[in-house]
Amino acid sequence: MMGKMETAVVLRCTRDALATETLGALLGARLRAGDVVALSGEFGAGKTCFVRGLASGLGFATDEVRSPTFVLHHVYRASRLTLHHIDCYRLGDGADIEFLDLDELVAGAAVAVEWSDHVDLCAWHPVKVRIGIAKDNWRFVQLDVGVATHLLGVWDEIP
Repeated sequence: MMGKMETAVVLRCTRDALATETLGALLGARLRAGDVVALSGEFGAGKTCFVRGLASGLGFATDEVRSPTFVLHHVYRASRLTLHHIDCYRLGDGADIEFLDLDELVAGAAVAVEWSDHVDLCAWHPVKVRIGIAKDNWRFVQLDVGVATHLLGVWDEIP
């Protein structure tokens, strides 16, 4: 059994966008109101693709999921849970995100934050997802569920 401060880190590799989206969908199916998913990775790594999966796992139509880089925030109202999709790239390193009123957003929804390394999300105990580009266009997706113990084992059935 895991203690309060222990975490579980899982690493998976994906060969294409659909496989990355599938990992997101598995996680999205288990998200709860109050969960914050902090996504990091370089340009083109698949952060928005992963969020498309999160939305799919919640029951939202994935063809409407797009990067919020220029508008900062999209809202996807799925049948089970609303997902707020935030992109902090344009805010820059060390940006203050108070104006986003994250406390209000997480009160009844889940939140996915792209370019989370630009902001401090520690107060929300985020689930951390790091996506990297590997050889031959493969992706590695690292998941650290932190204190969100309801997400432990989310990818266990994947070889």
